[in-house]
Amino acid sequence: MAFCDGCGSQVDDAHIRRRIERLELATRFRPIHIQVLLIDAAPPASDEDYFYRASTNRELRSVVSRMYFDEIVKSAGIPPAIEMNEEAALAEFQHRGFFLAYAVECPVESQEALSAALNRQGPVMVNRVNKSYKPKYIVPISSPMSELAPLFEFSGWGGRLVLNEGKPFVDPFLGDPQGQAEFGTSLGDRLSEALSSRS
Repeated sequence: MAFCDGCGSQVDDAHIRRRIERLELATRFRPIHIQVLLIDAAPPASDEDYFYRASTNRELRSVVSRMYFDEIVKSAGIPPAIEMNEEAALAEFQHRGFFLAYAVECPVESQEALSAALNRQGPVMVNRVNKSYKPKYIVPISSPMSELAPLFEFSGWGGRLVLNEGKPFVDPFLGDPQGQAEFGTSLGDRLSEALSSRS
């Protein structure tokens, strides 16, 4: 067993290898200067659904993952990947200074475990933001990130923390295109609008 820096748990070698692979995929598309750092709580359990794993066959991704990918790139003003391939969308996302990171770098199986991991990894993430990412803006996305938003505020990021009415951005209808359209919950549209008002 080994200690994983990404989630703070004792894990096996396969877990470490999967984390390294995810880091390598993300590093390919990391901007030199990050303008907007989107932070989600943790990556999905399925390797095929990982945001930075550009797929030539989108059917390999789950429906929720395809919608998530499209909404995240849309936040940077990029058309959904249905109109361009994922590799090109990620390259443009990078070119515009956007980067998606995870507070806990490894998939977590339950909400309870995620909450514990966020408490452990929160200070690590703030340190990573201060010393490595150094973005212009930070945008927490997903409900669990509400646990870390105050940590960023107290760490001097308050004025550059982009929130949705004081909370992280969430799309309750992710995976449900009809519900998303009906209730206007599109994450990408709301993020893009919030960020355009900052520039």
